[in-house]
Amino acid sequence: MSKASDLARLMTSGSTAVHGEAGVTASGSTGKTTNLQQGLAKSWANINQNSSTSIRDSFNTSGIVDEATGRHTISFTTSMGNINYSYGGLISAGGCYMFYDSKATGSVKLTTRDATGSAGEYDYDDCGVTFHGDLA
Repeated sequence: MSKASDLARLMTSGSTAVHGEAGVTASGSTGKTTNLQQGLAKSWANINQNSSTSIRDSFNTSGIVDEATGRHTISFTTSMGNINYSYGGLISAGGCYMFYDSKATGSVKLTTRDATGSAGEYDYDDCGVTFHGDLA
């Protein structure tokens, strides 16, 4: 098979397996493989909650709604296949944390809190979230 046809197959395939950390064994059989589509982030966003409640940059994110101080809803352009997706988030300030209040296939409600002092909800200048799972 030519490299061009291999590339064309990868670009149109619904599922692409790539060699994982194990690579190819000495006997020539493949080691562990990883499904490329399953491993990709399905949505991500860099958010400013503080001054403008805006999304600075994103992928598969259609918008953000400011619900209250420290409470925001992020909507996906293409919905997730179910509510069993995972997320990770970071905030550019120490002594704070983020969690989700509720998840739906088309959106997620996030809360950011100050873990020091008052320990109440708080808006931050620079938050990042990434979502992994299956798209609808």
